[in-house]
Amino acid sequence: MNGKVLLETKELRKDFGGNQVLRGISTQICQGEVVAIIGPSGCGKSTFLRSLNLLEKPTGGSVIFEGKEITAPGVDVNKIRQKIGMVFQQFNLFANLSIQDNITLAPVKLGLMGKEEADKRALDLLARVGLPAKANAYPSMLSGGQKQRIAIARSLAMNPDVMLFDEPTSALDPEMVGEVLELMKELAKDGMTMVVVTHEMGFAKEVASRVMFINEGMICEENEPQEFFSHPKNQRLRDFLAKVL
Repeated sequence: MNGKVLLETKELRKDFGGNQVLRGISTQICQGEVVAIIGPSGCGKSTFLRSLNLLEKPTGGSVIFEGKEITAPGVDVNKIRQKIGMVFQQFNLFANLSIQDNITLAPVKLGLMGKEEADKRALDLLARVGLPAKANAYPSMLSGGQKQRIAIARSLAMNPDVMLFDEPTSALDPEMVGEVLELMKELAKDGMTMVVVTHEMGFAKEVASRVMFINEGMICEENEPQEFFSHPKNQRLRDFLAKVL
């Protein structure tokens, strides 16, 4: 890790009606880091993640990406999102498009690549995610694990500087979880900056460079994995780990 700050939040807040979901989260994510975010259901993990690319518009505070405050008025959020990949729980593939067309759609539509270049890139990415024979298949023909690997390939097609994963394995059958986590490990090894909301404690232990525990809309504890899991300091974190480990 070269220590260059890629993403930063300052006093990030989010209210839904009278319900305060994020209560002033400030943190920095550096280039090459893999940050795993864990915490109980409804604690604000996914809201925090979705605020990083403004899929959720913060109520207060700021998000800074590559030195630019993207929560400032007049910022072209769509342009910013081209550099922030997002992988959802539910894959969000277009059922009526082939796998190859799912991957090439955004880069071609946004004018980042010509069709020929995008097709070549898609085939390279399919090989990378271990599904080179699926270019002409349709999403309905794939397993959940395969769909999620395609969703990751689609995100990579935009050449993002950071990738956000919102519980990427929680909709999968248990035997398909491993193939998606394996791919994410490879991305981490290749130096991709990743922020991952996850229930997979093994992944957080093995792959994350930092683990963050969010509870009631605040970061209660964060540390490198060894220390985080072996010597948790926060009582709420200790209770949480006692249940999930």
